[in-house]
Parts: sequence; C-alpha cells; structure tokens
Amino acid sequence: MKALVTGGTGFIGSHLVEALIKRGFEVHCLVRDPARPGWLKGLDVELIRGDCCRPETLSGVAHGMDYVFHAAGITKTRDAREYYLVNGEGTRNIAEAAASEAGGLRKFIYISSQAAAGPSREGVPRKEDDPPEPVTDYGKSKLLGEKYALALRERFNLAIIRPTAVYGPRDRDIYEFFRIISRGFRTSFKDERLLSICYVEDLAEGIILSALGDTTSGETFFIAEKSNYSWDYLGAAIAEALGVKARKLVVPLPVLDVVAVLAEAVSALNGKPALLNRQKVAEIKQRYWVVDTARARERLNFSARFDFKTGSKLTAEWYRHHGWI
Repeated sequence: MKALVTGGTGFIGSHLVEALIKRGFEVHCLVRDPARPGWLKGLDVELIRGDCCRPETLSGVAHGMDYVFHAAGITKTRDAREYYLVNGEGTRNIAEAAASEAGGLRKFIYISSQAAAGPSREGVPRKEDDPPEPVTDYGKSKLLGEKYALALRERFNLAIIRPTAVYGPRDRDIYEFFRIISRGFRTSFKDERLLSICYVEDLAEGIILSALGDTTSGETFFIAEKSNYSWDYLGAAIAEALGVKARKLVVPLPVLDVVAVLAEAVSALNGKPALLNRQKVAEIKQRYWVVDTARARERLNFSARFDFKTGSKLTAEWYRHHGWI
C-alpha cells in the first residue's frame, strides 16, 4: 500500500509516518525542502518536493497513491491570515490534487482539530455532528479546511480526524507545561477545567484505523482517550512524571489577558509567534474541551492504549533524554 503524507516533518506527521512504516506501507512524504527532512531523517521514506500553499507544485503528487494523509498545518503564527492560507487554502490545494488522481485512491484523510468543533458546553462531551463553534482563527481555519475537503467527498472517500490536545515525544506546545512544571510551578485556575487528551502514538493508530476502516465518505471522528482530565490532575501527573514537587499557582484569568498582550508586543519585536496570545487565552477561558469518543470506538474499533499518567512519563523521559528538560 502506498501512502502520501503531508506534514511528515512535524510532530504528529512524523509519528504517523513511523506507524505507517511499521504497518508495511510504502510512504512518500511531501516536503518543502528535501534537504531539511526534520524528524523524517533516517526513515525509509521517499521525499517529494512540494508545498500545499503552492498548487503548481502539487501536480501528480497523488498519482499511484492508495491513501493521502494530510497532516500539514500550522498551530501558531503572528498573522492570523496565515492560518487560513495554510490550514484552509493549503487543504483545498492538496485535496484538489488528490481528487484529480482519485481513480485509484482508496481514501483521503484530513487531520483537522478539536478546535474546529469548539469547546463543549456545560461539560457535555461534544459529538462530531454538533454544530461547530470554533473560538479562534486557528479553529476557524481548520474548519475551513474541513469544508474544502468535504466539497470533494464525492470524488474520493474522505475521513476527517479531529484530534483533541495531543502530547508526546517531539511536541513543542504542551512541552511548555512540562518545562514550566520542571521548574517547580504548575498553574491552576479558580474554576474547574476539563479536557480530552491523546498520546501521539494513539492518535497515529486512530488515523490509520480511519484509513483502513469501512467508513462513509465525509465521516468525522474525534480521537482521544475515553477519560477526561481536570487541569489540576494533568499538572500533578506531569510533576509526578518529572519527579518534582511543583507548587500550585492559581492564576486569575484577567492576568492572562495582560500577559498575552505583552507577549504579542514582544512577538512584534522579535518576529517569533508568541507562545501565549489573546487567541490562546480565548481557548483557556473555555472551561470544557471534552469530546465523545463513542463513534471512533464503535466505527473504527479505536481504543487508546496510553492513559495520561503512562503517556506523561514516556514523554518526560523523552524530553530528558534529548536535553529539552
């Protein structure tokens, strides 16, 4: 089986590539610069030069492929318009390229995000068919990517994956919580916050199951652990995984607004996306980011292997081994 993967040099994409190789797939990866393979270095893959944001580079990239896994995207940027360019238009470009070669294509899998669906109201787990309510430009751009892909679902078999918060080796987003907690502090809030979460190897397995499963074109799946966790539990589990005593700091939400504005000002000076910005704060202010995973269990036979306590230990070990902490 031949698979084309976009975003293979990144966190989720590289784990997906490794999982596909273990499954016996012949993997081809679309990369902007083959001289910079990132996490793909040393893997048995063929690198194909191309850029999802430049449709003229995508002609023929899906030719002869059985599966296309579109994992390319951005999670942070200084300019919100870039979200729509990469996550929206980029998805349309690669989907149209795949549709033009769809004769032998078994399935197109788009890795979207829980952010496209938005938070869950009053703690009721969000289901895939609930009306989307994204609260950030990132979430809106991923939803736009879904719409572009869905417009082509009659031309290929489409599966849409909405991962929840994803963590694990190589991640640089949730890594920041590990880094802060390793210094003896963990943040908390006055109100309880619950979220769904997923270890990256479980996500890769769920994505592959969606490709191989007998699904209806356009079907959407949340991929996450069955259990949901409080913010305090996650912080305590990370501290335990790191073997540190971390003092809990209760942060008033208005303080985050001030910090975000200052971080954005620094970002404007140094040209680097701010780790915490006003859009990220908009997500943090939502008390519930929980999803219903019944569809993935019933339709894909997906079940997460790693609970957060186990996954956080494996992640902490990787960060230590590679000198990140």
